[in-house]
Amino acid sequence: MPRLAPIVVALAAGLVLAACGGSSNSTTSAPAASSAAAATTGGAASTVAATTAANGLSAACAKESLPVKTSGQLTAATSDPAFPPYVIDNDPTTGKGFESALVYALAQQLGFSKDEVKWDKATFDQAIAPGPKQWDVNIQQVSINPDRKKAVSFSDPYYTAPQAIVVFKDSKFANATSLAALKDAKLGTQIGTSSLDAAKTLIAPTKDVQVYNDTSAATAALKNKQIDGIVVDLPTALFLTATELDNAKVLGQFSAPGGDDWGIVLPKDSKLTTCLDEALAALKSSGQLDAITKQWMTDSAGAPELQ
Repeated sequence: MPRLAPIVVALAAGLVLAACGGSSNSTTSAPAASSAAAATTGGAASTVAATTAANGLSAACAKESLPVKTSGQLTAATSDPAFPPYVIDNDPTTGKGFESALVYALAQQLGFSKDEVKWDKATFDQAIAPGPKQWDVNIQQVSINPDRKKAVSFSDPYYTAPQAIVVFKDSKFANATSLAALKDAKLGTQIGTSSLDAAKTLIAPTKDVQVYNDTSAATAALKNKQIDGIVVDLPTALFLTATELDNAKVLGQFSAPGGDDWGIVLPKDSKLTTCLDEALAALKSSGQLDAITKQWMTDSAGAPELQ
């Protein structure tokens, strides 16, 4: 599906290099100086290795070794404007919003403090175009697909878009809290999509799911009260309720096969990709990615989980 733009601040952590000093009672000062230098170098290297290991990353991903555009700085880019729940108030520097919070959490894993993250702007087309980039990473709900991989590199997926249901707030189904509660609803969706498969197999309403050529047609049917709700992926649902449908809401979201995988975009063949994937894996392992996702894509977005 094409990218649709609708809508935890990670704690800053610096990479501290500890230096070990030494003294000597020897009358020759050169060996003492040499020993001190060796101790300092060894202590610093040990601290880098320990800090990197503590963050769940390999030694090759120590901050000083990262191939970033500007030494000591991670340059991230997103769209302008950037919408909730991905960035709040069009200001990614606050760390508020799903993708803003995620960048700061990844930066922390890589050893960058909050102040060492700098933000740039890029359109969606600029993000996926071939050629040099003025940023290290770009995050703006970009689905990973083979064609885009020819021009840019991607991180491992940080989000897989679930399905969602949009209804009007005065609908008789507006208070449904489960998929089972939608058995008698007349639902619509776009033909040939994972949303159609999800509606038929996971919701399995007693009434036939109405099929439309595109989401615009399904939205029109909802406006005309021809159906009770639309089944679409969550990003589309957030977009529709924010811009296209007055008095509508995202009833809830649910997991289904076939969702779009979103990846962070990097310049083609960027050597930073491996370390970014390590940082992302660490966030997944610790549960921090789940917490960020729940805060911004479930709670703040008003899209509860439907079982």
